[in-house]
Amino acid sequence: MKANSCGHEWIVKLTQQEEESDLDTALIQIIADLLEIKHFAIYINKHISRPLPPTLINTSSSLKALSPTEALLVLNKVSQNKIRVSRSSNVIRSYLPVYHLGEVMGVLLIETQHALSERITALAIYILNIYANQLGLLYKSRLDPLTELLNRQTFDKKVIEIVSGNGFLKPRSEVSNKRRWYLAIADIDLFKNVNDNYGHVIGDEVILLVARLLKNNFRLEDYVFRYGGEEFAVLFQTKTETEARVALNRLRLNVAEYPFPQVGQLTISCGFLELASIDTVSSIVNQADLALYHSKNNGRNRVTSYNELGVNFQQQVDNSIELF
Repeated sequence: MKANSCGHEWIVKLTQQEEESDLDTALIQIIADLLEIKHFAIYINKHISRPLPPTLINTSSSLKALSPTEALLVLNKVSQNKIRVSRSSNVIRSYLPVYHLGEVMGVLLIETQHALSERITALAIYILNIYANQLGLLYKSRLDPLTELLNRQTFDKKVIEIVSGNGFLKPRSEVSNKRRWYLAIADIDLFKNVNDNYGHVIGDEVILLVARLLKNNFRLEDYVFRYGGEEFAVLFQTKTETEARVALNRLRLNVAEYPFPQVGQLTISCGFLELASIDTVSSIVNQADLALYHSKNNGRNRVTSYNELGVNFQQQVDNSIELF
């Protein structure tokens, strides 16, 4: 896809994209058309506001992939020096920053035999910034407005990506000591009493504070969602189910010990399972919900694994039980 001298068609193409993967594909093709070379790599921090190493988005690049540490080092260098150029033998390496709201969130690495022209460099940076702005808009659309956690719609997509192994799940052929993905559903116990006794403004404050405790409990590379109302979901990685339980119990204790303004003490209940096989989102969530119901029905303020329930548990669930 070619463009006129100001790259108008390319800009239109980028701003038309409504899915992150399509946006990445469009950028990769545009950069290839602009540079008319294949020796380039684009590293982007898709978490936007989180200080994580950028990851390679054109994974078929002919350039050797950088490790997370190397990618972060390059990002820091372009943050300090803006455009960076180095020469080694007959190869010129150019490093172009990708900006979002004044912060560098990525870098374009280019290897050529001749220096890039000022026009090509300026147009590349312009295109990268348009990409970053569109990526930021897509990222914002995935957030819950109250908690700024990821929203329900994003949850469905992430689960599908993980169970299908589309860039999120480690290959199942790897050795067993590698980290595995787990899904947890957490619900604030007796939350209806908070709204009834203190009003919805205080209820929203409780939800916001629990959301912060959730984010602080998990790693930056984990995914925390507001699943709906007072219910949250977490997609996170540990090596074993025991470690997953430890992480969730740590969260449960942090919530139980937190002094919520006006309300005082609150608790949460959790249900979780490993994402070990390809299944529908509804089936996976149903299994986590069954584990959550078990926690609710056995005193609340508990963490239950789906594996604990037994094969006949689903038939024994009473859907009329009071969960709140």
